[in-house]
Amino acid sequence: MADVSFDRKLAAEFIGTGALVLCGPGTAAATFGALKGTFGMAQLGVISFAFMMVIIAFIYAIGHISGCHINPAVTIALAAAKKFSWSQVPGYLVAQFLGGIAGAYAIWAVLGKSSVAGGLGVLSYATHGFTGHAFFAELIGTFLLIFVVFGTAVDSRAASGWYGLAIPSVVFAVITVVGPATGAALNPARYIGPMIARATLHGGSAGLHWGQAPVYVISEILAGLLAAGIYAYLGATKPEPAHAVPEQASVSV
Repeated sequence: MADVSFDRKLAAEFIGTGALVLCGPGTAAATFGALKGTFGMAQLGVISFAFMMVIIAFIYAIGHISGCHINPAVTIALAAAKKFSWSQVPGYLVAQFLGGIAGAYAIWAVLGKSSVAGGLGVLSYATHGFTGHAFFAELIGTFLLIFVVFGTAVDSRAASGWYGLAIPSVVFAVITVVGPATGAALNPARYIGPMIARATLHGGSAGLHWGQAPVYVISEILAGLLAAGIYAYLGATKPEPAHAVPEQASVSV
């Protein structure tokens, strides 16, 4: 990615995050709108599969341009682990959040009023006694996602080429279990984008729970930091004994 200009990286992150929201939450909005309230594990499986497939597609479409973070929690975790420059973090976050908002508006542009009736992909959890469960659900779900990112896409010792399947696969698996609890945002841009779009469209503020936003966003960012720290510990290599290093050997970082 060294030969790609920063503005093109940001454009790639904008498009990738927008596509994620259009195809993931968009599938949820279409499903809710079509079923008019009837919803079960079969429908959740379809939504999970939509997320999986769009992530596979964009890992290979823009991974070589921007790294295909398309998730502020991933960007911050990579920077915390010194795998990404902190100087680029603000630009990436802005591009991702704007992409999430644009993707949510694109759902409305494609499906019309039925998408708003179907929730536009807005997430929430039960408000009475479930805040702790919701926080832990988003924490563990996002942790598993970002842990797999480090183990397959970041660690140079990982089997080559498999990150494009491993990362979307864990997203599919996590959504099927976390989805019933919180909707499985796993991504602050995916969570905020539909909220902002829904607030400005025909549905207005109805059905929005802005007070729940800190639970989603804080748990997801914290999960990324935990994943970065724990993988740094688990993935650390044992130093070679001094006598085992050839005199001519060199190390490049």
